[in-house]
Amino acid sequence: MSRLIELKSVTNHNHLSDLIYIMAYNVESALLESGAIPNEDYKILDLYKMAEPYALSIFNDENRKIMFDVAG
Repeated sequence: MSRLIELKSVTNHNHLSDLIYIMAYNVESALLESGAIPNEDYKILDLYKMAEPYALSIFNDENRKIMFDVAG
């Protein structure tokens, strides 16, 4: 199965860019499971546009910030 985004082995959940990246990867996974074809049914920018609202909601959640700051 071909992907536009490969999961990095190192990410930092306190960085918005990494959260968007992880969410874009998850969005692509869902699209692929639904039978979507990369670069035909969606482009990489589509993945980031779909991932942004979810990543922002997680990033702005004060409970998440406390959890990750204490844990890591």
